[in-house]
Amino acid sequence: LDQETRRSFSHKACETTAELLVSIAVEQLGVHCEDVEQAVIWHEDVLGNHPEFARCTEQLASMMQHLTGSAQPRAEKADFLEALRTMAEHSQKAKEFAKKVYEDYRAKNCSAAEAYRRFEDFNSSAPAGKEGLEDMSSVELQLCYDEYKEDPEVQHWWSKAGVENSLMMAASVQSLMKSGGAAPSSAPEDKTDKKGKKIKPSEIVEMQELMVDEMKRLCEACREAAKVSSKAWKADIAMQMVQALASASVERRYGCSPEDMTMAGLQNAPTLQKNERFVRATEKQQEIIMTVATFCPESK
Repeated sequence: LDQETRRSFSHKACETTAELLVSIAVEQLGVHCEDVEQAVIWHEDVLGNHPEFARCTEQLASMMQHLTGSAQPRAEKADFLEALRTMAEHSQKAKEFAKKVYEDYRAKNCSAAEAYRRFEDFNSSAPAGKEGLEDMSSVELQLCYDEYKEDPEVQHWWSKAGVENSLMMAASVQSLMKSGGAAPSSAPEDKTDKKGKKIKPSEIVEMQELMVDEMKRLCEACREAAKVSSKAWKADIAMQMVQALASASVERRYGCSPEDMTMAGLQNAPTLQKNERFVRATEKQQEIIMTVATFCPESK
């Protein structure tokens, strides 16, 4: 849709229209939407512990966000480029920072509490984006890129900012967690890392399992440090720290960055999707991250 048409749509109108169309489609199956809603309420306890129901609920929420976001005006190209440049600069600094903290933590020159404080200071020193662009969601970023991707400068800064890898990482986790879901098949089969060595599915599985082991250790260290801390820990910073330090450990052992690992995972998705060890490790990582959030009273 052109921008003028998108601006004539409201967030609520898009949401209501989508819900109406879904209701009509559901009733084609001979079931009333009111009955479905009532059944969900009746079986709330069972469905609350059903992973497939949780995944479907998350997918519906994501699709609704994408739909309502698609109807809204895009940021101007110049503003989008400015946001990408800021993200690229911060992304590079974040990688270097995480590696330094990991090396200090590994050498026991830095405790979990000190590592958290350093991550908190790093986040507070991050440059603020232009007003209205500092909190662009992944949907908004993707929609803006789709609008301006023919511009070589946009392509350059999109790549430098690492947005594509982040979006693919999120998409690959969702895809690989779905039992029996269709896996990407268009990627070339001879993906290699920076050293030219092929990344085998078995190596990816080992990396994922190492991530689990490292995240477990970091989670326990963080739990103990948070207990005795005079200041409440923030969940988003603690989760970022656990993931970043675990990724740094994997990169140190295998010479494979998180971006390389994501790409290799997509390349080998058909095989990994059927690998119980890989799926179990992926699920375990999600559980650990959720555990980290539980002992952090502050979520922002």
